Amino acid sequence: MGMQEIGYGGQPLPPVFRRVDPPAVVLIDLVALFSRQPHCAGHYHPNGLQLDAVVEGVLTGWGRAEHGGWWGLVTYPVKYGSRAHTVTHWAPAWVLKTT
Repeated sequence: MGMQEIGYGGQPLPPVFRRVDPPAVVLIDLVALFSRQPHCAGHYHPNGLQLDAVVEGVLTGWGRAEHGGWWGLVTYPVKYGSRAHTVTHWAPAWVLKTT
């Protein structure tokens, strides 16, 4: 039996990761997740990444950041033109909403 990790306040440290089982369907605000450069003078491209949307994804876990915030491990599609590419990464909890 190993020793339990103790934090700076002398209390046991809670686990960093929590699995979501079964995985949960969430909405992901890509506008909030991927901030834009202000006053950008870009040009429209019909097959460019469509990151100005709220998309449905799957939440499979939670992770606690070093300074206390929660991040969700999510998988979701990013559309480009008429196609999509699936990505999986950590997103801050404040851009996620359960359906």
